[in-house]
Amino acid sequence: MMMGIPLNDETLDKKMAIKILQKLSSITGIQEDLIPAVIEKYIGDSNDPVKIRKGIVEVFGDTLFGIPSVIVSRGHRDAGAPTYMYEFQYYPSFSSHLRPKNVVGDHGDEIYSVFGAPILREGASEEEIKLSKMVMKFWANFARNGNPNGKGLPHWPEYDQKEGYLQIGATTQQAQRLKGEQVAFWTELLVNKQPKPEHSEL
Repeated sequence: MMMGIPLNDETLDKKMAIKILQKLSSITGIQEDLIPAVIEKYIGDSNDPVKIRKGIVEVFGDTLFGIPSVIVSRGHRDAGAPTYMYEFQYYPSFSSHLRPKNVVGDHGDEIYSVFGAPILREGASEEEIKLSKMVMKFWANFARNGNPNGKGLPHWPEYDQKEGYLQIGATTQQAQRLKGEQVAFWTELLVNKQPKPEHSEL
């Protein structure tokens, strides 16, 4: 709702998607002349309102959180700092009823698990309580040792040139190159948009 995406999918079409991206360009940093390429990448030729909504939400997630997270992680890694990246993929039991069910993990959802909210609140499943205990152990290990790994926990790979990370959720597993395709798309889009130097010899 904050982004201006209508709650009713039936009214959402590509024209409205373009207007939403134009309206929020100051937040996303997407210049107006880049919007057609963004629409093509995230929505394609679909006129399905559900796919359009999903595409717009993904644009916001990528530009505000996903892509910057990868770029910052790469910077820390390249500077020689031990770096660990994750993607939280769990729908907390106490999420707002207004939140779409297709948004599995939202920005900040992991904080509920880090501070043990499922353990402290009624209504959480055993799965969610177990997930919270695992996340608390990861975060405590990282605070103590600079490394989240520990006995009885799934192995969390260090973010190196292979860009391994941990998908944390009902099934916790290692993966590689979080948002790799999207980072390549945005990098190419923005690099091609940069003004060319007048003197190539410099």
